[in-house]
Amino acid sequence: MARLDHIGVAVDDVESVIDCFDDLLGIRPYKNEPVPRQKVRTHFLDTAVGKLEFLESLDEESPIQKYLEQWGEGVHHLAFKVQDLEATMTRLTDAGFTLVNETPQPGADDKRVAFVHPQDTHGMLVEFCETRTPPSWTPETVPHRDGELAYYSKGHPDNPCIVFLHGAGGTTLLDTAPLMRHLASRYHVVGVDLCGHGNTSIPDDETMSMDRFVEDIRATLNALDHSSCHLFGFSLGSSVALKTAADSPDLVDRLALFAPNGRWNNELVDTLNSHLDLDALKRHIPKQAERLFRHHQAPERLFPILQDFVGTLPAANEDMIATLNRVSHPTLVAGLDEDLLFSVDATQFVYENLEKARLSILPGQKHRLVPDTVELLVPLLHRHFGPEP
Repeated sequence: MARLDHIGVAVDDVESVIDCFDDLLGIRPYKNEPVPRQKVRTHFLDTAVGKLEFLESLDEESPIQKYLEQWGEGVHHLAFKVQDLEATMTRLTDAGFTLVNETPQPGADDKRVAFVHPQDTHGMLVEFCETRTPPSWTPETVPHRDGELAYYSKGHPDNPCIVFLHGAGGTTLLDTAPLMRHLASRYHVVGVDLCGHGNTSIPDDETMSMDRFVEDIRATLNALDHSSCHLFGFSLGSSVALKTAADSPDLVDRLALFAPNGRWNNELVDTLNSHLDLDALKRHIPKQAERLFRHHQAPERLFPILQDFVGTLPAANEDMIATLNRVSHPTLVAGLDEDLLFSVDATQFVYENLEKARLSILPGQKHRLVPDTVELLVPLLHRHFGPEP
């Protein structure tokens, strides 16, 4: 499904417009960049529910300058994000729409773009855009315990910090990086590979615990010289975020939990451990197994350790409830209405046992941060982690 990505606005005096919208919304562009082919400089504002793109002409013969001369300042185009631009262009052509260009064109903000001629869209210029190859993520490592702790970061270090925590058997690159990318314009986003996962070393004693995961958060903040942070946790990462907030309240400003679970039974343990069975994955979902082998240093050691850890969780149910009751930080609790692993009741249970929480139930079944879910979470997180009105 196409989603609104941004609204393009043609402007004469870009600095005056930027100051005006700073007064209106309290935000300034997070980036500007030229598009030489179009002889234009773009200035992007992130409004949480969509972006504004101010279009500044760089040449008297540029399309934007001609637009300004004919129509003056104002809305120039609507842009919609799609997953497959070529397929979208084929669909539009088959439906009788006239495209301005026959092939995708390089655009601003790391996009490929295609425009539909306004004669076919009731006078509105409509753009479809596709994000090009995602930006590379290179881990940084620091000595920790018996080896190294790995984390990934984007955004300016002086911005408010959000630390992202992945699920059991996941990694920053597998789970949280797509969400982090959307928030890097406003925040210093940091993804931690938890104990034994991804590029973080497995402990010599091959055991895992919530306390060790919490130590990973403290070590990351020390390495970055941050005194506190917001925490976002997905699945297992939600439990780690809660434990960190309960044990070290001064380290945490706000919490956001996606697909959390606060109650374990043997049936749920068996279900999760079936997802952590590498031999079964190799037989039945070989592509997923291949991804795990690419993203973990030693998956054949890691996953049996994880299964043992998951087996201890039912005995920790009372500790989990006590942890929930000790957390007083503002918390966003989000879950999926048809989650195939942790039911919506699990999300509701966590919400009901927190002192300062708000609840958001999103549509979806897959216990993952898929693109549609990321699109829904981004504005929620902007509002939750943003400055108080």
